Amino acid sequence: MQRMLVSPSISESARPAIRTLTVPYWAPMQLRDFGNTSLRVSEYGLGCARIGGVFQGSASGFLDLLSFAFDRGINFYDTADMYSQGESEALIGKALRGRRDRVIIASKVGYRLGGRRRLAAKLKPLLRPLVQKLKLKRDKLPSASKGAISQDFSAAYLRSAVEGSLRRLRTDHLDVLQLHSPPLEVIERGEWLPTLEELQRTGKVRYYGIAVDTLEAGLAALRYANISSLQFRLSLLEPQAAEELFPRAREQGVGTIARECLGNGLLAKPADQVDLKANCSSVEEEERRAMQLAELRGAAAARGLTLLQTALAYPPSVPGVGVTLLGARSVEQLRGLLSAAQR
Repeated sequence: MQRMLVSPSISESARPAIRTLTVPYWAPMQLRDFGNTSLRVSEYGLGCARIGGVFQGSASGFLDLLSFAFDRGINFYDTADMYSQGESEALIGKALRGRRDRVIIASKVGYRLGGRRRLAAKLKPLLRPLVQKLKLKRDKLPSASKGAISQDFSAAYLRSAVEGSLRRLRTDHLDVLQLHSPPLEVIERGEWLPTLEELQRTGKVRYYGIAVDTLEAGLAALRYANISSLQFRLSLLEPQAAEELFPRAREQGVGTIARECLGNGLLAKPADQVDLKANCSSVEEEERRAMQLAELRGAAAARGLTLLQTALAYPPSVPGVGVTLLGARSVEQLRGLLSAAQR
């Protein structure tokens, strides 16, 4: 059985041409090589940025989500020490206890939490019931109340951050350690490299890499021969990495992690529920996104598919992509995404 996938041409045009790819209908959760590493990763991984926190659910619900992901064949879990002030890592460590040898944990370091955020982490058991009772929303809070964050890629901080991650994850090693969105100049200076090599030699990290925010930063990261992983966004709305970045990573044997495959939700919601103003910084960007979404939605419908189905199928079809992250905060959300991905 086969299905038609929609793939955008790589163009800066507001209306990219649409071409079709014919690929086999995959069996549930295939495994893929992760670059030249010894890791075999599930085609889809769980992005754990939404796991934890007082605004997004309960601890028991997050544990159910992690167990459900494991039961459905997901073996790759991408988190960070800053996600929910460390609670994301702690919940992963609790949920996957006893399954450690069957999962791949990739975490990120490089951000320092300000005093308010550290205090919030300690008060979460008290804050969560109050927030849920009052039905407070994070985006309605004053920015000052959320606390500041800063970046630190010094040797001392990287070592300390990794120790903290290992403690919360209840493990003695990270399968993949990633620098978390370092600026281009930090990548180019390379002062972090000896520390990551040391962590690898001591067995606390199996492989290391960088999660980047720009194509330029990604290309700079690939100049380091010992880099084993690279993370960047890839979606039907932002396919630029498919043109050069991920293919180059593949040529160099670097494992790749595709994030934001649903364009921050724009590719997942029905047309009448899309809020372009919340996702775009200008009227021009809103107009361009609206044109892209209309064209992609029409192309998918012409082939009997939903936009969500084509959006989920696109990143795994790009040469060089190792694992595609799915962001979810509940079992119901993840079940829906996996169902759409496997049709």
